[in-house]
Amino acid sequence: MKKNYGVVISLLFLFLFGCSSQDNKSNNHSTDDARLEPVEQAYDGCNKLLGSDHGSFKLPEKISKVDFNKVYSLSCNTLKNDDMTNAEKLFKTFYGDDFDESALSTDNGGIVYQAGINTSAYLGMDIALYSADYEFQENSSGQTYVVGLDEGGITLGGKAIDVTDIDSGLNNYLADFYKDFTINTKEFSVNDTVGRIDFTASLDYENVPFQYSPSAYSRADNENNMSYWTFLQVTGSIGADGKFDFINANAPLNILDKTEKTEMIPFDEAVKILETELAKGSYYEFSNVELMYCCLANQPALDMTEEDNVAKAEQLAEEYNKTPKNFEPMWCFEIKGGEGAKEYIKVNALSGEVFIDVQ
Repeated sequence: MKKNYGVVISLLFLFLFGCSSQDNKSNNHSTDDARLEPVEQAYDGCNKLLGSDHGSFKLPEKISKVDFNKVYSLSCNTLKNDDMTNAEKLFKTFYGDDFDESALSTDNGGIVYQAGINTSAYLGMDIALYSADYEFQENSSGQTYVVGLDEGGITLGGKAIDVTDIDSGLNNYLADFYKDFTINTKEFSVNDTVGRIDFTASLDYENVPFQYSPSAYSRADNENNMSYWTFLQVTGSIGADGKFDFINANAPLNILDKTEKTEMIPFDEAVKILETELAKGSYYEFSNVELMYCCLANQPALDMTEEDNVAKAEQLAEEYNKTPKNFEPMWCFEIKGGEGAKEYIKVNALSGEVFIDVQ
């Protein structure tokens, strides 16, 4: 984030939220007469199924369970925040004794802080915080952990790292930024060479996370409108001293309306639906299954090839972010293997509809 940080932040969120008339029928399957159970029974029978092979797919030995007693159908949008008060307070907290008032300035309708060669910024949507000595490095040889699946805990340089300390630190930092949500770390990548742990965290609403990683499905129509699944996340890194070197937090959702659902499709019924709906001859091995709030986004085409189009694109992004988006709880069966964006087979936990979220 150097000279063009304003464009990066505003466009990033448009890529997380979008909308079009994309036809998804080839990836979408309807299901009739799915069995519904009280929400509190969502995981009944789950343990007996873990590790089992069902001909067209195999379930993992463990899954990431969430402890919840309510689910909703949610209508959300995102509003740009012109109040920089909380962001300025967050900058001061993040830099602590090293905070320099003269390094703080306003620019492009937002607030920025220059820390060495790094620029931290908040322009009313995402917020990015960098320590003065942070330098991005690809962790190609480090150890990766998935919370809830990996045994033995996380270590850095032989020292045990308490995940709850990271969660509490993030929630303390971002309490004013995410008033309706809780942050929970999900995945860690340990780089002993540089003495750093990179993490990805979810935003949870009453313990149920929103999809927190980009997934593989992406389609464009003839007019370059894009269709894909949204994701909302907090990413960053901590050093061997336990301090955060970097935090990037996606803009918070504004919940416009919510409808509580007292019944949902339980895990075992979602498995039965896959037995019926997956194509004969196909075979998937799943590495994890998570219940997450998901939204299939449809983003209007953006032309960023010329500088004259930037202002128009940013205006379009702001207008679109105000448009309500529908999120529903889905059983997300993560397909094992592959690199880059995750691949899922998703079962809507309210309707039983199946979506093949692959490239």
